[in-house]
Amino acid sequence: MTSQSEIAALLRRVRRLEETEAARNHLHRYAEALDDPVPEAVAALFTEDGALHTRLGGRPGRTMAGREAIAAFYRERGAADPAEKRHFIVSPRTTWVEPGVVEIASYFLFTARADDASVIGWGTYRDRLRVDGDTALFTDKIIDLHVGTDLAQGWARS
Repeated sequence: MTSQSEIAALLRRVRRLEETEAARNHLHRYAEALDDPVPEAVAALFTEDGALHTRLGGRPGRTMAGREAIAAFYRERGAADPAEKRHFIVSPRTTWVEPGVVEIASYFLFTARADDASVIGWGTYRDRLRVDGDTALFTDKIIDLHVGTDLAQGWARS
């Protein structure tokens, strides 16, 4: 016969698995939203008070707090670089922090195609998500861009 504590432990494990999977699926929604960027749609992937932090090679960059500021950031980036892009998220490592909170560390790759250049880049994401049932939203997202280069320039050590 199964004890109440065994049932409680099983329910906790199932919740952990369901919440980490909901959070991991949210990463796919984010990459998909960036491929056809509508700034408000990207910002809607964050909680109302969510924060987006950008870094370049580990150095602090900018922080945008709240959906309005996040949408403005993506609007600005889209205007500055209208190239067609594709985003890929790889090797996500999930950590279930507590009920309703999941952290994910992952790598990202992107390709871009403009009229006169092809670009490739990569970096890391550090995400904290709030999960409620099947719904996950970013509370914090750190984007650390390691490399973004035109294919003609390449990735030389110099």
